[in-house]
Amino acid sequence: MAVQNTCSLSRVALVASLLASASAALPSLPSHPCPQQPPTSSVSPPAAGAAERLATPAPPAPQPSALAGQDAAPAGDAWVRWLKGGRYWVHARLRYEDVDQDGFAKRANAFTLRTVLGMQTADWKGFSGTLEFEDVTALFADDYNSTTNGNTQFPTVVDPEGAEINQAFLEHNRKGSWNGRLGRQRITFDNQRFIGNVGWRQNEQTFDAVKLTAADIQGLEAVYAYVDNVNRINGDASAVGDLPSHSHLVHLSRSAGAAGSLSAYAYLLDSGSVPVNSLDTYGARLAGKYSASSKSWGLQWTVEAAYQQDARDNPNDLEQEYLFGELGGSLDRFTLLLGGELLGGSGQTGDAFQTPLATLHAFNGWADKFLTTPDTGLEDRYVSLEARVGSGKGQVVWHDFHADHGDTHYGSELDFAATWPIRPELTAGVKYALYDASNFATDTEKFWIWLTLTL
Repeated sequence: MAVQNTCSLSRVALVASLLASASAALPSLPSHPCPQQPPTSSVSPPAAGAAERLATPAPPAPQPSALAGQDAAPAGDAWVRWLKGGRYWVHARLRYEDVDQDGFAKRANAFTLRTVLGMQTADWKGFSGTLEFEDVTALFADDYNSTTNGNTQFPTVVDPEGAEINQAFLEHNRKGSWNGRLGRQRITFDNQRFIGNVGWRQNEQTFDAVKLTAADIQGLEAVYAYVDNVNRINGDASAVGDLPSHSHLVHLSRSAGAAGSLSAYAYLLDSGSVPVNSLDTYGARLAGKYSASSKSWGLQWTVEAAYQQDARDNPNDLEQEYLFGELGGSLDRFTLLLGGELLGGSGQTGDAFQTPLATLHAFNGWADKFLTTPDTGLEDRYVSLEARVGSGKGQVVWHDFHADHGDTHYGSELDFAATWPIRPELTAGVKYALYDASNFATDTEKFWIWLTLTL
């Protein structure tokens, strides 16, 4: 055990040294080419999905290079220019997570490091390639149940160790017209309530897919994706780490003028290995905001409705609705949000609205007690207060959970989060969740602290 601890301490010291060295050296480095989409650098309403949105930088937009316009495929030195003229990024997130959950004699303590190395080639006649590697390492002892390490005496923290290809796709882009991608890629729609990348977890969810985007059809953006496999957050070592699929995703969006942005969607999931996830979902969403000319105050609103039914080999008889509404106002540095979300349920086994490919951590409380909707459905009523303090942000959210079918009070939850930039490339964050169970699940307390480095 002494040898193991010595090795762990050495690895932590090495990681800390590398992070510090990289941060100190950054003024001489070019700015990061990949815009962040992090829960680690922003705090925003969980019901809007942005609070835990993508913890990983997105692939950069294709850029013109010396190869653009050539008629022949790159050869010789052209291959070198194709690679050297591309974009490269490094993303590291060092995080500690503590979980105290009733029913377990021991607390979970997970200290993990997520490292992402990525590159995108230069553009050649509209074509480019993206490759991204991801590694998750547990530092110190792994006193948590990662779902693959066998430590079931601890509460679950779904951050399994492992290394994998996170993204690998070929892309063709015609600026302002259309985009096509083939391969392993990140796919997200709207606030990720139905399709997301689960960016909060250390191992990201990605999709082996063909994705086609028509950027402007008389003001309409149309996206179609065929998904062959879902690479889940459980990792390659898990029996449920891969979800074979024959799913079709359709998403349409356009401006609705002063009312905001309007989107409509059809997500037709065919999950042969997990047939209960074979679901057809149809819905529409309107989201908008208004800012006063002085920008000292503003309003924001979102309404959404969806219908879901069982499909293909799903053994359940499911037919349910989804409703969501949120209204917010901002004044100076503060934003207040009031919202409610309904996932229908009848009380019959399997007859409840489900979102198996969502970024679930962003919704219904950060304690993750409602990753699967109970058969009696779920009503989530919440209030959120956000504040900007200097260059940092803070948020407090209170949830009250009830059954859709019957009058059962599931419980309530208090959440808090704060993030602040230490340097442009280095962000720190803390988060806390306290779920108080009444008639569903168990009392649970979670705490996180993290550092994110993006180069």
